[in-house]
Amino acid sequence: MKIRNLLVAFVCALVFAMTACDFKGGVVQGRCVAFDPDTRMLTMVVDTTLDQMNPHYSGEVDTFRLPDDPRDVGPLPEAGGRLMLEIDKNKILYFDQATKKPTEMDVEFVDVEKNVGEKHPKLKGKEFPIIDREKQTVTVYSRRLGALVTFKVPESALSLPAYTWKSGDEVRIAFRKDNMKQAIRFMNVSKTSIFKR
Repeated sequence: MKIRNLLVAFVCALVFAMTACDFKGGVVQGRCVAFDPDTRMLTMVVDTTLDQMNPHYSGEVDTFRLPDDPRDVGPLPEAGGRLMLEIDKNKILYFDQATKKPTEMDVEFVDVEKNVGEKHPKLKGKEFPIIDREKQTVTVYSRRLGALVTFKVPESALSLPAYTWKSGDEVRIAFRKDNMKQAIRFMNVSKTSIFKR
């Protein structure tokens, strides 16, 4: 699994490095927290680490318009509010739609099952997040961590929309310095496989 992740990171970096050779611009990566398919506007929380293996989605909130040419886009992104599960700290990081900022929430992780692949029987027929108001818990599947996770949230958090607990796609955008809000290349990292032929 680690070798595959390293290969994906290398290929993605190479593609964007080659793209960067012919324009004066930049590349950002992060979690998609909003996307309007009609206007093609995407909002993302930027990864502050630039480390494919250990991202931290707590950076700036940036908005870009995706390119019109499908060849520069690929699979369109899905938005979600859950940015990170910080299991060792008993916290989650989510995008607060009211303040438009990454926000920490103290939670209690009651069950963490690791090494759960996307075709695991425990995921079959289930749609996440699963919110149990009686137990005050939320169950999610983290594709990046390969983990099925249940955590207890403060009672006040149960009124938050399901969007809060859903993880948005990881995305990468290349843009020109002279037009930082118009993407010239877009990659949906979560939905792009270099192993498909």
